[in-house]
Amino acid sequence: MKTYIKILALSLLVAGSVSCQEEQLPTFQDGHYLQFKQASETPYRFSFATHPGETTYDLEIPVLLIGKALSHAEPYEVEVVTDGEIKTTATTASYSLPSPVLFGQDVFEDVLHVTLKDNEELSTEKLLVLRIKANDVFSLGPEEFRTAVITLTNKLARPAWWNDDMERIFLGPYSDIKYEQFILATGISDLTDATAAQITAYVVQFVYYLREKDAAGQPVYEADGITKVLSSVPYAKNA
Repeated sequence: MKTYIKILALSLLVAGSVSCQEEQLPTFQDGHYLQFKQASETPYRFSFATHPGETTYDLEIPVLLIGKALSHAEPYEVEVVTDGEIKTTATTASYSLPSPVLFGQDVFEDVLHVTLKDNEELSTEKLLVLRIKANDVFSLGPEEFRTAVITLTNKLARPAWWNDDMERIFLGPYSDIKYEQFILATGISDLTDATAAQITAYVVQFVYYLREKDAAGQPVYEADGITKVLSSVPYAKNA
């Protein structure tokens, strides 16, 4: 009997604990909560060097609605973060935001359009940090999704997709010259979501481009002026 009472008491204690935890969890059924789709710890990276000839660019940042869909489009506010540990270092010469900013009707994902502008200050990397603000219609989602961090430059830099596997199997060691030539050869600057078949096709196109330059007596060299870019592309042995 005592054992039964102890078990019953323990069960009630656990149930009470779970109930308290459930009460502390946010519920989204009765409101509208906005957040960026990508956490602030993962920045958006943009370089005008990967878009030759363009002086402006429309960067689309996905925004999510948690809760009820809207019966009509509603404005929300996005502020430029200028204080704190991670803050905006770019000036308005490098960006502009739409006004007003609207979240659409009957959708749960929309985009914030940020106009980026090429100019002299982007010769060194700058930050644009944006934060969603609550208003009478919208509350805020989790803290880590309230801020979007964007890095801006007009110089080339090794992209995240050019990882160890990309280096070992396809393109070889990164260099600005190789990346620039890859963009010129393929018209592609971002392989983040590319399939293995697509990556292979682009790399083969790049290899043929380099071989044609060689055949025309216009080989492409690395910065040392000695090493051919073609010689450092592992996939050239298979293409």
